[in-house]
Amino acid sequence: MNESAAKAVPTGNEYEAHYRPVWAASFRIVRNRGQIAKFSTELAAEVAAWRVLYSVEQRVMRRDGALVFAAKSAADAHFNLAPTVKAKGSNKRTIVEKVGRKGKEISVERREMA
Repeated sequence: MNESAAKAVPTGNEYEAHYRPVWAASFRIVRNRGQIAKFSTELAAEVAAWRVLYSVEQRVMRRDGALVFAAKSAADAHFNLAPTVKAKGSNKRTIVEKVGRKGKEISVERREMA
């Protein structure tokens, strides 16, 4: 469904905080040192769930774009280095070139043959 969600679930006189990251199918429970975190108000539980959800998703989801790599590209241009990309979990770097075709620039990756 690709939606994040957070909610407070009443349990007796207390509330539990539940959250669901974008990539998960079911809700997870907020824990404090291995124990289920209990809250006295519904608002406090939901706020805690949103905070945990935000911290979990921010570690995984990153923005890809010109602004993120602008400083690296400027440094590469200053030292006349070919722009390269390193795949996660790999030691090899891929050379990236821009090729002009019919008035448009297209990014081309040249992979090193092992």
